[in-house]
Amino acid sequence: MTASQQIYALLSELVAGRCYPLFVPESQTDPPPYIVYNIVSNQPDNTLDGITGHEWVRVQIDVYTKKYDETIKLSAQAVRQLDSITPSIYGGTTYLYDDGLYRGLIEYEFWQTLHLQ
Repeated sequence: MTASQQIYALLSELVAGRCYPLFVPESQTDPPPYIVYNIVSNQPDNTLDGITGHEWVRVQIDVYTKKYDETIKLSAQAVRQLDSITPSIYGGTTYLYDDGLYRGLIEYEFWQTLHLQ
C-alpha cells in the first residue's frame, strides 16, 4: 500500500474526508479542519535483482484548524492513528500559526509499497 493510501485510510475520517496530498484544493469551500500530507524523502529497498517496490518514506502531515486547542487534540488523534502502522517512527509534532490557521506539523516514517508493473 502506498503512503498516500495508508495516510488517507487512517486520517480522512478524523476530518470528514478533508485529507489531501500536497495542498488543500482551491475549490474547497468547507471550513477547517484539514489534513495535508506529503512525502519529504524516501529510501528505496533495492536488491541485486533490482527494484523491490518497497520504500522507507519520511512524511510530513499538517493538521490545520481554527483553534490552537483543536490543533493539539486533532494532532494527537492523528498520531494515535498513524501509530498503528508497523514498523513506524514518530518524529514529533511542532505547532505553528500560519495564514490565519493553527497548524500541527507531524513527522512520521514507515514503509510503503509501490505498484510496479
